[in-house]
Amino acid sequence: MDATWPASAAVGILMIVQAQIARRQLGGWLAPGALFCLTWTTATVSCLLIAPEYRIWPGVLWVFFMTCTAHLGGALASPEPAGLAEPEPQEPVRQPPRFPLLLPLLCSSVILGLAGELYLVRSVGRGLPSLLSLRELSEISSHFTGARYTDPDYREPNGFLVLVIFVYLGGALGGTVFAQTGSRIRRGVALISALPAILGTLVIGARSLAVGFGMCWVAAYCAVRAYTGYTSPWRSARRAFATMALAMVAFTGFYVIVQSVRQDLFEGPFSWAFSHEKVISYGLAGAKNQYVGYIGAFSKWFSENWDRSDPPGFGIYSFDGPAGWFGYKVVRNPEPILLTPGGSSASETNIYSMLRHMALDWTLPGSAVFLFLMSVFASLAYARVRAGSVACIPFIAMFYWIALYVTGFAMRSTVSDVAWAMFALYLWIACSPDSEPEF
Repeated sequence: MDATWPASAAVGILMIVQAQIARRQLGGWLAPGALFCLTWTTATVSCLLIAPEYRIWPGVLWVFFMTCTAHLGGALASPEPAGLAEPEPQEPVRQPPRFPLLLPLLCSSVILGLAGELYLVRSVGRGLPSLLSLRELSEISSHFTGARYTDPDYREPNGFLVLVIFVYLGGALGGTVFAQTGSRIRRGVALISALPAILGTLVIGARSLAVGFGMCWVAAYCAVRAYTGYTSPWRSARRAFATMALAMVAFTGFYVIVQSVRQDLFEGPFSWAFSHEKVISYGLAGAKNQYVGYIGAFSKWFSENWDRSDPPGFGIYSFDGPAGWFGYKVVRNPEPILLTPGGSSASETNIYSMLRHMALDWTLPGSAVFLFLMSVFASLAYARVRAGSVACIPFIAMFYWIALYVTGFAMRSTVSDVAWAMFALYLWIACSPDSEPEF
């Protein structure tokens, strides 16, 4: 346990109290400011419990300050009277729009996403049978992983980047379907949208594809759930904790598999090379870094840079994907740091959280102002969605994505932004304007 753990734990307790106050003042966990507090409080407490050896002091003070900033922005824009949040309704206040052609569009996105992965495999001289062999899939994944880490300017083929947009779009549409209906069949179809994300993650060896898909899915689900009148992402806290625990176990297992695939640790078509030293423990340590290591990395960066005044990037770090198309280049994979002194390479990480990118773009004080404004505008959009505005659903979905994607190398990427634009256009064009509130 790190020597500063008690002080960090005290801040964590304050964050729990503050998050509960935000939930009550802003009307529920789905309020943008409250969800931001919930996400970062969960991440901080998880780090304290899962990895007490990680030093998150003094960076945790800035994390706490930013959750307070998001809370304040939501409070100023929220129409809910403080302390009078209504209880969670048992039935939806309003039924979601019919969303015409939603299932056909979802199925089309799944097919196009899978086609993109096949296109990528063919770009290296492999075919469909390669996706059915762990040995060949491991070789392909190792190839693309090596290309990314040896060439900072490497990009996958443009054809794949275009088709991977539909992986993210499928996530948004899948979350919409799941929130819209109680039918088990339709919800099962909504979960099928994860297939391209899982396969794509195994092919390119980058977990960010699966994580980004998950954020799109959850953000759209929460946004449509807010439209129907619910104030929390779950029906019961007990079920939410159980689901979260199962999801963490499943993702940890998936993380270990991806780590094994990208390091080419399969000797035969369906045999795992257990002889490779400590592959499971290495994968589990890497998963722990993925879950909570970014807070320790940010804390180290914060302790070294809190009093520095570097020229702001004005968006090229947070939006490095879109900025790259205009010729702006930043270091996408900074040098990894060791989270535990004397630890192995498994305790290294080069993920510093979204807060670092915001600070590099707007300076530390400026990033707080930036988050404050985002929270205000998102809270205004949330109020309109709660009043029945379909047109504002994409805007709160965007904020939910940003609030949830705490581990991101960047706040936004080109493909996810295009997918968001397509999702927004679908809602604006396909849904009847009759459902819009009169303001």
